[in-house]
Amino acid sequence: MTMEQMGKLDRSVRRRVGLNVQVVDRTEDVPSIQAEWEALRKRCRGSIFSSFDWGIEWLRHFDRIAQPRIVMVEEDGELVGLAPFTLMEHRAVGIRMRKLSMIGNGAGVAELYDLGIMALDEREDVVDAIVDAMDELEWNVLHLNELRGDEVNHALYRRVAERWETDEIVEIPCPRTDLPREGDVLEVASSRTRRTIRKAVEVLERDSRVSYRTVDLPEETADAAELYALQHMERWSEKGGSIFSNENLSEFLRDVMRATSEEGRGMIYEVWIDGTLASQMLCLEDGDLMRAYRVGMNDRFAEFSPGNLVAHYAMREAQEAGFIQFDFGAGPEEFKYRLGAKDVPLMRIQAKRGTVKAMAKISSLPGMKRLVDRSGAREQALKAFHR
Repeated sequence: MTMEQMGKLDRSVRRRVGLNVQVVDRTEDVPSIQAEWEALRKRCRGSIFSSFDWGIEWLRHFDRIAQPRIVMVEEDGELVGLAPFTLMEHRAVGIRMRKLSMIGNGAGVAELYDLGIMALDEREDVVDAIVDAMDELEWNVLHLNELRGDEVNHALYRRVAERWETDEIVEIPCPRTDLPREGDVLEVASSRTRRTIRKAVEVLERDSRVSYRTVDLPEETADAAELYALQHMERWSEKGGSIFSNENLSEFLRDVMRATSEEGRGMIYEVWIDGTLASQMLCLEDGDLMRAYRVGMNDRFAEFSPGNLVAHYAMREAQEAGFIQFDFGAGPEEFKYRLGAKDVPLMRIQAKRGTVKAMAKISSLPGMKRLVDRSGAREQALKAFHR
């Protein structure tokens, strides 16, 4: 990094012996650390959701509600640690909530997963330096959700728990299927799911009603992602509304899928029935893992279980390409387990300090709990903390 680039970074952080710690706190400055970020991520085997490309797209689309607080730890000019944090602010029950989260998670939109801090060779002194820097950031709520359950993030939890009032670790299921090296990929699925998919395929192919499409050119991928968002809005219009009614979120999905496709790591698998789009699965190549980021379907074809059909298609393509596992994303939806998935636990770290910590103590006092509950303040505070 050049001296000019370093000059753009916030220097109000502590230093440990031999380590230099800086914080990038403006979205426009983040591109200057792209090469170092990606080099470290690859050495630490961080997920695609921890990559620079996904991080910068998320910040660009949500910078009105989230500002970067990216902690960088350098040793002899080499980046040895990175914590891609973001800070969000709002008010609840008159309290100014300043929440520190991972970039891509914590804003209630476009939640990414398998995130975390990075420390070269799992160095604990690097983790210590990151926590020192966290101490000087202006948060009162810490919400690090859907972190990879590795040693570095567990070390982060231990350090956080030593300094601040911290909840117990919460584990979050992230189902993954081990793909067979050869043979029918459906052999990993439950017997009922195998029968359902095979029967639907037989009926549709017999009458030439079904076709499959892989979208992997950048502009076509962006258009397909936009179509996914539109179908999601249509499907959820009478079920409480779609998250993609948020224009920033639909634009983020379009732009990030385009960027990932340009790198050759993003594609959208589609199933068409009777010339109409029946289902889509937005997939990402991540090392030897294929990730299903989003899945959508047209309820018009519910009798054929189009979500299962596109999952079967995507899993088959992943198997043929040599991928070892198929990741269905965070959350314990039943269909994932019917397709042979087993949980890989993610973790959540939550802590509080300052005014939020004081509010939590006051609300637990005799007589105050009933008063806070009656005013609705407790619900608002918990919603703000856990959203």
